[in-house]
Amino acid sequence: MGVELGKGGDRERPYATQQAPSPAPEVRTDGTLARTTPPPAPYEKREPSLPDQPEGRRGPSPHAMGLFTAAWTAGWIVAFSQGIVWLGLVMLFTQGAVFGYVKKEGLPWAGANREALRARRLERHRLRSERHRPPAVETPATPALPDPVSTAERALAGAVVRAETSGGRMDAGSVELVREVDRLLRPLLAQLRTREADPQVRHDLETLAGEHLPRTVDDYLVLPDDYAHEHRTSAGTTPADELRSQLLLLVEGCRQLRDAVLSRDVDRQQQQSRFLEAKFRRSDLDL
Repeated sequence: MGVELGKGGDRERPYATQQAPSPAPEVRTDGTLARTTPPPAPYEKREPSLPDQPEGRRGPSPHAMGLFTAAWTAGWIVAFSQGIVWLGLVMLFTQGAVFGYVKKEGLPWAGANREALRARRLERHRLRSERHRPPAVETPATPALPDPVSTAERALAGAVVRAETSGGRMDAGSVELVREVDRLLRPLLAQLRTREADPQVRHDLETLAGEHLPRTVDDYLVLPDDYAHEHRTSAGTTPADELRSQLLLLVEGCRQLRDAVLSRDVDRQQQQSRFLEAKFRRSDLDL
């Protein structure tokens, strides 16, 4: 019974090497050869990447760098020859760092770095001047003066409210006189905001509305009710009678001021009429 050598597969050849993968098959299409794998990408030459230099800084040219290197080397050689050993050692051991800095950043006093140095120097001067500058003294704002017209209007309204809410301490006739003063003065005060008035008339209006009427009402309301109606003065009148007389005088003064203000408006209107007649009325000769 014979044994066939070379059969039995991988079990009888444990150390047999595996076969290399077969190359990609070629496919014929229309009589031409075509590969099943894509061709390799063509070689592209790339420039070496350099780190971006800060804006405003630029290294020296190769010629300038060569001159700087030669000058530095000559410097430490001269230092040794002159016996200045410490200077020569310092220049010798720091030349690597100095050359690298100059090659990358450039000379601080040359080229574009000159502007950067000048800007930094100006910034230091500005900061130093701000530190030594005395603190600014804030001037307090001047408060705006109150409007006399608004003050007079508020005082007039307050006097009317106090008279109407006196709870019967002022009789109906006196309260009506206070309202009459308000009806006469309020439109005149409103005109002072928009139209020019005589200074004396303006002062009288503001004083009458802001001082005279409020004082008249307050002086009466401070008295007890029975005393204001029963007490007799040397002239034989009561405080209630005095209040009524004062209010009548205030009403008369308001009417006089009203006539003064309106008469000036009437005079202005008449002047405008005469101007228009002189300018636009035609004479018989024009006809």
